[in-house]
Amino acid sequence: MSDADIDDDFDDDFVDDDDAKMVEEAETSVRTRLSSLEKRRLIDNLLEEKRLAKELKDEMDDLDDFDEDGDDWDEE
Repeated sequence: MSDADIDDDFDDDFVDDDDAKMVEEAETSVRTRLSSLEKRRLIDNLLEEKRLAKELKDEMDDLDDFDEDGDDWDEE
């Protein structure tokens, strides 16, 4: 069976162009929603990574300021 025969088999699936248009709009809507959800997920992941990086940096800064012998004197 050639590709042209396969395409011809689906030509009669939509009797009305309005039905085809509704299906196309529904598919576009689903793709748009999925795209939006994927973008939102990526943004959420990025924000979480930034939050974790800041938290780690703050912890490292706290360790740098730690006075090992507890006498509060700068030992330079």
